Amino acid sequence: MNWFSHRVFAVGIAAMCKFDLVGMGMAYLGSTVPDSIDFFLTKIGFNFNKIHRKHSHAWVWYALVLALLYFAVRPFAAKNFTELLKYKDLVSAFFLGIFSHIFLDMLTIKGVPIFLNPNKKIAVKLVSTNTWTESVFIFLFFVSACMYLYATGNPYVAAFVNFAYKQL
Repeated sequence: MNWFSHRVFAVGIAAMCKFDLVGMGMAYLGSTVPDSIDFFLTKIGFNFNKIHRKHSHAWVWYALVLALLYFAVRPFAAKNFTELLKYKDLVSAFFLGIFSHIFLDMLTIKGVPIFLNPNKKIAVKLVSTNTWTESVFIFLFFVSACMYLYATGNPYVAAFVNFAYKQL
């Protein structure tokens, strides 16, 4: 999927999960992290075609980091940095963006690693990147998300529509 699709999907999911505007922004940032890691690695000499959708798209790594943050860092922060705990939803929104990216890439023909072995992948093969199938999928998601947000009285429906419009 392209970055437009990743961003719209992550922000839409964050809005449906009732994150505020800052949380939606964190989901936006997290939505491109797996590809950003690959692009960074190409800048230091790795071949993009050999590393793309390998370890950077393995959900297990992100789950381990999230568990480390929750079980190791959070108790320390609760004891010493009570002010930081006000922002725990931002971490959740950021990882929501990351996991939404991996979920969307799982729907493509190339797929994503099942666990840690980058050669064993799961691919639903519902859409192809940068084709009409991706455009239709994201459009249907966008319309469905807008209807859901409107029906539930979510105050961020206008922000979501405005965000998607500005991404075009």
